[in-house]
Order: sequence, then C-alpha cells, then structure tokens
Amino acid sequence: MNKNTRLPHQWMIVSDLDGTLLDHFTYSHQPADATLLDLEATEIPVILNSSKTRDEMLTLRDALQNRHPFIVENGSAIFIPSGYFPQKPEHAQEESGYWVLEPGARRQSILDFLEQDSGDHGAPYLNFAAASIDEIVAATGLSHAQAEQANSRHYSEPLLWQGTEQEKTAFTGRAEAAGFATLQGGRFLHVLGQTDKGHATQLLQQIYQQHSNRPCKLVGSGDGPNDLDMLKVADIAIIVRSPTHAPPTLDDHPFLAITQNTGPQGWADAIQKLLATEFKTAQ
Repeated sequence: MNKNTRLPHQWMIVSDLDGTLLDHFTYSHQPADATLLDLEATEIPVILNSSKTRDEMLTLRDALQNRHPFIVENGSAIFIPSGYFPQKPEHAQEESGYWVLEPGARRQSILDFLEQDSGDHGAPYLNFAAASIDEIVAATGLSHAQAEQANSRHYSEPLLWQGTEQEKTAFTGRAEAAGFATLQGGRFLHVLGQTDKGHATQLLQQIYQQHSNRPCKLVGSGDGPNDLDMLKVADIAIIVRSPTHAPPTLDDHPFLAITQNTGPQGWADAIQKLLATEFKTAQ
C-alpha cells in the first residue's frame, strides 16, 4: 500500500458501481477514467463496494485498472489482495491470492430459507438460483457471460419481486426473523446476512487505519437506497444523481454533495472538486 505523506489524512474513496461509476443504461465507466487515474497519482485508493459478485468485481476491477481491496454482495465479504497490508488482518482467510473477511452469510443458508419459506408462503419473485441464464439476461440487460458472473454468488440472493408490496413486507419480516437482512437495490430485493455496505466499509477503514500514521478519512459515493448505510459512515457523502429515480434521502449529514450530472460524469465532477480542495497536496 502506498502512502502519500503530503496529505494530512489517509483518504479512502468507497464507491458503488451501477449508476455511480458505471452508467445506468450502458455500464460505461469512460467519463470517470481520467479521474480514476488522477486518484492513483495522488495515491488515494478507490474501494469498489457493490451488490456485485466476486467474479463480476474482478472483471470490472481490471477494466478500471484498480488494484485495491473491494467489497462484494452489499457488504457480505471484503477481498484484500494478499500482501496489500504488511500483515494479514485477523480472521481473514486465504483464497486465490486474496485475504477474505466474511461479515455476511453464505448463500446456501439463504437458499435453504427461501426453499422453506416458499413452501409455506409461495414465491412471488424470480430468484437467481432458480432462474435460467436467459431469464437473468432479460431481467438485467447483461450479456450471457455477465449474467453467469452475476449468478456466481456466495453470500446473497437477488429477488426480482413480482408480487405485491404487502407480500414483500410480509416476506422481509419473515427473512429478518430467520436472521437475515433484506435490501432493496435498484432492480432487485437482496437477501443477505446481517451486514451492509456501511458495516463492511468501517471494517476495512479500521484495517487501513491500523497501517497508517495519519487519520483515515472516508468519502462514500452512491446513487441508491442500498448505498445509504455506506454514505452514513463517510466523512464526505456524495449522492450521484440517477436518470431513473430521485436521490435517496440522507438527513443530517455534515458534508453531503448531490451531483448535477448523472452516473460516472457526476461522480467525476464531485471527485475533481475534492481533488482541488480536500485532496490538495502541500506544495
């Protein structure tokens, strides 16, 4: 891990992907590419934090030329490149070149709950494990290869809800009673363990702080309700405007910015302002 001692703080930027670093419709990250390079030059890590799976994140991480830790499936697991920090974090497992922390639940336990619950109450939803790749493609707009990656889940299960709001409320209550959490994303209702993007972000921030001689401060950026837990724990919160929904409400945050532009262009605009102010290095 690099350290830029010219900055008074060790800054981290934790960012959602879909609708934030990736365009909601095209999944393009091009408007953010120059800013990502600027951050690398300033030695400020960008931590990708998404509902996406490990396989999806590895592909996007390569496309974004990102070498930093990342958080998958709405805070369910943290992947840190082996050797990124001077020592392996406590409780981390070794897995294919990564140190892995798992604050969430394993997917199989969630599927066991869904099987039992659907037998008792029906299943007014399409869940990924029961869907064909063609059905996932139709629901997401992903390619077949991307849909296969999206279904290679280990810690959560997305549901495309097809029932009523009353049925959804009853279902979420049963899931929580069984020890799981539910989270409404942009397109899907996610069932996961008792974790969230904010909890995983704080765990990773603590690890950065252990290996930094400066206060570790956090920028959070996202566009949807499932990003609020991450934005709440950030020192600076950036809500990226969406072309499809109003900005989520984040009350009483001391440093909140809502972008004018949408998607990766809005993200880049907000980060460039921080590069000119909060992230400005001493001369």
